[in-house]
Amino acid sequence: MLLVVAALLALAGCGSGAGPGSGSGDAASCAALIRYDGHDYLGTGELRRTPATTGRTLRAAVPGCDDTGEQGPAPHDEAVRVEELAGIDPDVAVLWNGAVFVRRGRMLPPSTRVWFRAPWCTSPGQVELTGAWLGVTGPRKPRFDGDLRPPYRLALRVTDGPAAYVGATVTVHATADTDPALTRKDAEQALWDDGQLVATVRCAAGRFEATALRTVPAG
Repeated sequence: MLLVVAALLALAGCGSGAGPGSGSGDAASCAALIRYDGHDYLGTGELRRTPATTGRTLRAAVPGCDDTGEQGPAPHDEAVRVEELAGIDPDVAVLWNGAVFVRRGRMLPPSTRVWFRAPWCTSPGQVELTGAWLGVTGPRKPRFDGDLRPPYRLALRVTDGPAAYVGATVTVHATADTDPALTRKDAEQALWDDGQLVATVRCAAGRFEATALRTVPAG
């Protein structure tokens, strides 16, 4: 599948990072790792729901990454603040930059599996979902004028809508019947200007099918 967002980034001459604190070149080869209370915590799979936190933050560090074969200066650790997860002892896992990090040798309890599963679309009729547009994929070759041609799939982190979906990352399917669909201006507003994506969807066999798409300015 082709990442259509890449076409939009290419228009601006932008590259894509590998995640929090990532740089260019080979920096992406460094593991997703945090050190808290003298122990290493490894990043887990992609979150599909936002875990609850206690509001308490803890001091931790991102170890310096040396992927040059010791050819350059010794890397320095980066001090960070991690979040305490509700119902999960920090001795097991913490939240940082939107990802769960689990202490090496420990396991998350079964109750947390829901964090990594997107909800099915189960609402009757049509509903409106608002949130952050995280990415888009589709089978068509990207057009470098930035236009998105259906069919394509949008990753949406829902911040407003039915309670069953708020806090979750869902996949919204756009088809030739989606009207209006997204324009180049919509893409720029959502991806570069922190705008919000608004999707009017209906449920079809558990999928979120878009009947209309638009973006709104941030704030």
